[in-house]
Amino acid sequence: MRYLKLAGLGLLAAATLSAQADESAPGQGCYGYLTEMVRSSDFPYRDFTTPDKLKLLIDRDDGQQLSLQLFYETSGSGIIGWVHYDVVQQALWNVTIDPEEPQALKFDHRFAKAYAACLEAR
Repeated sequence: MRYLKLAGLGLLAAATLSAQADESAPGQGCYGYLTEMVRSSDFPYRDFTTPDKLKLLIDRDDGQQLSLQLFYETSGSGIIGWVHYDVVQQALWNVTIDPEEPQALKFDHRFAKAYAACLEAR
């Protein structure tokens, strides 16, 4: 019985740690870190919406590169633009205007580190 209680406590501790690891967007897995990364960036989405309303749609994810559509909820077209995220280089690029000449974006790298840690934990 004692071992069952210890095992239960271990499971509870593991669940608590994983919840803390994804507190940026509870219940959304690693996606929450991507969202916060883009929200923290200098992408000009603030011309259209506020950070809390910005959402991402993962268009392509090959494990090394992600193509993300930025949008917000509206009655019309809420598409703001596109970014690419290089997982290995931890680099974020604005590809909205010209995908052949992407613009490097500045962002809070804590979210890139948290995203990488989240992927490793899976």
